[in-house]
Order: sequence, then C-alpha cells, then structure tokens
Amino acid sequence: MSTRKLSVFIPVQNVDEIIEDCLESIKWVDEIFIVDGFSDDKTLDICKGYPNVKIVQHKYENSGAQRSWGMPQVTHDWIFIIDSDERCNMELRNEIQAVLSQDKISVDGYWVSIKTKFLGKLQNHDRYLGHRGMRLVRKETYKNFILKRVHSKLVVKNSGVIGNKKAFLIHEPIRDFSVHLKKMIRYAEWAAKDMYEQGIRSNLFHFIFRPIGKFVIHYFIKRGFLDGIRGLLLCKIAALSIFLKYYKLFHMQHYKTVKNEHTTKK
Repeated sequence: MSTRKLSVFIPVQNVDEIIEDCLESIKWVDEIFIVDGFSDDKTLDICKGYPNVKIVQHKYENSGAQRSWGMPQVTHDWIFIIDSDERCNMELRNEIQAVLSQDKISVDGYWVSIKTKFLGKLQNHDRYLGHRGMRLVRKETYKNFILKRVHSKLVVKNSGVIGNKKAFLIHEPIRDFSVHLKKMIRYAEWAAKDMYEQGIRSNLFHFIFRPIGKFVIHYFIKRGFLDGIRGLLLCKIAALSIFLKYYKLFHMQHYKTVKNEHTTKK
C-alpha cells in the first residue's frame, strides 16, 4: 500500500470569520499550504495555530491567479484544492485517503462533488453554486490553468471521479447579505472586463433572455424547485448575477463610446 502525502491548497484574504471551520475539516492532511492576499484581519493568526500550515503571501488578483502562482510551491505531489468558504466532509476525507493509498494512480486529477449550504441547509438539487470541481490533482497540473478574472478553469484531460455520493465539499458562499451583494458586484465587474477584452458586447438579447434562461435551467431543468424557497432564492440570485455582468458590460461600452466621441470632436 502506498503512503503518498497530501498538500491542501487554500487561497485566503480577510476570512477570519470562516477560516477556522475550513482548517478543522482538513487538518488531517500532511501540509496545509496557504496563499494569503495580505490579510489585515486575524486570518493569519488563526492559520498559524495549526502545526502543519505553511503560509506565503501574494497580492490577490483572483482565485485562479493565486492557485497557478502558489501550487508549484507546495511540498507534496498531490494537492487537494479547497476555498475558505468550503468544508471537507468525513466521507470525502476517506475517499481521498483511499485514492492516495492505491499502488498506482492512473489519472492526473479527480472531480469532486460540491454541495451548496444556504441559510443553514444543504441544497440537494440546484447546481448553481456548485456541482463538481477538479479539486484533487497532481502538482504538475498547475500548468493547465486557463486564467480568467472570474471562474478560471483547471483542465485535466486524464481525470477520474470520486463517485461516492456521500463524499463532497460543503460550499457556504452566502453568509451575510451585504457581503454577498458586494461580492456579486465585484464578480460582475471582473466578468464584464473579461467579456469586453474578448470583444463581446451586450445587447437587448442578453438583458431579456440570458437571466431568464439561467433561471429556467437551474430552477426547472436542474430541479432547483425541489429545494423549496431556498432553491427559488438561489436560482433568482443566479439570474441576477447574469444581469449584473451584462449591465456592467453595457456601462463599459457606453462610456467607451462617449470617450471616443469626445476624442473625435477634439
């Protein structure tokens, strides 16, 4: 039986209210590698209370950039990627340990299930805030990041799946209304910048059909309605996030046009 060691990778910035629960759920690993975006709260003090923690600091741009910069620096060849607002349940811990104990691992990464916890309850049907993520990977896969300001993607072609339905990450992104609204606005701005640089421009179609389509997909097709009012709220939030990014993109287009008109007149 193999005795492969595991590093957990966590990007953090000013998360002192939630980081301890995350750390408690993964303190069993050999190394907890933290990339801190120069927090000015108690985040680092809490992290330093764990003996297997290694901390480096790097100016925060986005989660993908932090991961691609920090992952090459971890100690071990296998990495479990987790965010500060996520928790690893016991079944997932057991599955990961079983994977790493195999004599031979034929893949370079594993898809891990993610369930959203919203207003104190796990959501079993809506997939808006998570379904599966490439989270258990070989260290060398950091080269495969496709970086964006929002939703960077780690591409691992030779991959497997942790199929145990009871093994998953618990993702709790919405804890405070005001904090979450600010986060939505920030993500909308980042997504709009990505789209603008790609030559995408918003129009009437995007404002009318994209938010409605998002809601229909997650509420009806992906069965968000089965989670009751929580499912309804999450699907409405999903639609709002789509509207916000195209609204920001429209703002960028408008002010760019106005600026060009002023320049031309001069």
